[in-house]
Amino acid sequence: SISLLAGPASLLDLLIWAESGARGRRMSHVTSPTGPVLGAHPRRWAVVGDVLNQNKPAFDVAARLEACGRHVARVSPYCKSGEVATSLEAVPGEIDAVNLIISPKLGVDVLEAAAARGIKYVFIQPGADGGEVLPRAAALGLTVQQGCVLVTPLPPLPLKSD
Repeated sequence: SISLLAGPASLLDLLIWAESGARGRRMSHVTSPTGPVLGAHPRRWAVVGDVLNQNKPAFDVAARLEACGRHVARVSPYCKSGEVATSLEAVPGEIDAVNLIISPKLGVDVLEAAAARGIKYVFIQPGADGGEVLPRAAALGLTVQQGCVLVTPLPPLPLKSD
C-alpha cells in the first residue's frame, strides 16, 4: 500500500506504479525518488535501448540525463549505421551507471557486460525488468534501481573535487 501522507515521494511512487500498471505490468517494488542508483550520483551513463529512434522512450531518457548534466553514451543493439555503439563493450572510457531500457531478452547480456566492465549501478526502466533480468542483476551483485528517469527527479550532481 502507498500512503499519500508520506509526502511528495509517495505521490511520485504512485504515479510510477500507475504508469507501469496501466500497461499490464507490475513493478516488484517502488523506489524512492533518490534511490540507490541516483543517490550515488553517477555522472557517466550508458543508455541501452533504441536510443536513435525519436519515437522511443530510450531517446528521451538519454536526452533527460544529458539535460541534467550527465555524460551519456548511447548504446543500441539495433544500430546498423555505426552512429552509436551496439554494445557496452564498444563504449570507450568509464561508465558509472547503465540505464536499461531494452527487451528483457537482451537485458541479461547487458547486465553481464556491465558486471564485466566493473559497472556497479543499473537503473532499470519499466518493462526492461522482466524475465531473468532482476535475478541476474542480484546474482552479479549489481546495485539496481527500478523506475522511470523521465518522471523520477534526478538529484543535482555534487561539485567535483579535483
